[in-house]
Amino acid sequence: MEERNLLIQKYIFPVLVILMGLMLLNTAIFSGTGSTSQSGTFLLGALVVVAMGVVTILYIKEIITKKTHLSILSLMLISCLLLGYSTYSSISTTIAQIDLKKKIDSNIKQGLRDIEIIQLEYKKKYGWYSDNFEELKRFLLNDSVYSISTKGIVPDYKITPEHCEILGYDPILDYIQIESYDEQEALKCGLLNKDTSWENVLVKLFDTSQDSSNNRLYNFDINNFDLVPMSQNKYFKIDAKILESNDDITFEVLLHRKDDKYNFVSSYLIDYNGNDKAYYGKDIKGLIVKDSIPQMPQLLIGDNIVLVDSISFNKSEDFLNALKNKKKDTIRFQILRSGEKIELKLTQKDIISRPSRAFWTDFQDVLSYNLQPPLYNPELFEPFHVGKNIIVKEDEFSSPHLEIGNFKKLAINHSIDTNSITFEFFKGQKTNYSDFNLETEDYFYLLSKVGTPVFIAYDPSPYDPLNERDTLITGSLNEVKTSGNWK
Repeated sequence: MEERNLLIQKYIFPVLVILMGLMLLNTAIFSGTGSTSQSGTFLLGALVVVAMGVVTILYIKEIITKKTHLSILSLMLISCLLLGYSTYSSISTTIAQIDLKKKIDSNIKQGLRDIEIIQLEYKKKYGWYSDNFEELKRFLLNDSVYSISTKGIVPDYKITPEHCEILGYDPILDYIQIESYDEQEALKCGLLNKDTSWENVLVKLFDTSQDSSNNRLYNFDINNFDLVPMSQNKYFKIDAKILESNDDITFEVLLHRKDDKYNFVSSYLIDYNGNDKAYYGKDIKGLIVKDSIPQMPQLLIGDNIVLVDSISFNKSEDFLNALKNKKKDTIRFQILRSGEKIELKLTQKDIISRPSRAFWTDFQDVLSYNLQPPLYNPELFEPFHVGKNIIVKEDEFSSPHLEIGNFKKLAINHSIDTNSITFEFFKGQKTNYSDFNLETEDYFYLLSKVGTPVFIAYDPSPYDPLNERDTLITGSLNEVKTSGNWK
């Protein structure tokens, strides 16, 4: 019995130390959730504590000397103190990072809320959202919105006899109406007044330091509202589009190249049906035979007419005129057919035995549908939304085209650099803004989209040391929701 008690007294301390080390080791390895876990120094400290217990047992069993034991324990104790301090410092740093993240997130929410408020006001005026911060700045500084201020209240009691006389109500016949006032009745009786006026957007939305939640963290700055708060040279990203849906709201859009926002292209030149995918990314000259041409059976579907007598055409009208002018001469067609070069020699008589106005008219119609340049890849273009006032749509079946005069007014009102604007009516032929005049006989066609406007704004690279979430977002491009849509 005494021997057992002696063994317990000799080994109880190192065993307790080992158990404590194992508990710390368990905490280091298995604690934490998700991507958050204990630091490496904590794990190392737990191993040192276990080693201290093991070394003490070795000394008790006289495997190592007392001097060696004390030396090892001293080193381990110093290591524990250093590792403990490091762990404490790590925890303090993590707490500071969490507090900083909360502060940054709150400021980012403020910045995104400002963008959301501006976008909602922009949509009220134009019917869609903007995908450009410069346009939103212009909207804030230069645009005005209709503002209605109301004075007075709508009473919640019966209409008085004096007011019944003003409203022309009979106390007996109109007993239902006189039970209470509505807004129109209150206005007629002078109990309610409404003043309407035009007000600058910036003044209306940000005339005080308070926003819609009365909890503003910093003052609104028109010059930097696209800058991510508490960051250096990092800016919010925004995007907007029309989310296709079954709604009956139709939007007309100009289409511009992604690499040049003022290079507008007629929608008729863009391959939305996917018929010309084989020509994407290729430098195709001339015209493509899209369907058989009965008057010219020598041409096959898919032929690329590169040259006609050493001249390249990208319009069926020019091709037709070239044939008209060659009354007796031989016409040489250079064609690419399945990658091979072919030359056809025809005369006007091979195409038409006896020219007539009716024949040329019919031939023109056939060529306009069956002989066209390859169309552009739609992925190379983005929409530029415009209002109904610059659209001409003759009937529900006709394609919408641009009303030139009103478009020029829009360009001036929106401070667009008109020197940079070009229009592509026909493939490869650009018309400058100054040459785009009211007398043009050519139509510049737009794309119709049915759906609902949506937008998104977000911090592209958020501060997040714990990797708990990717970013903060307001709005969505795939669901119709904007207010309070934080992710």
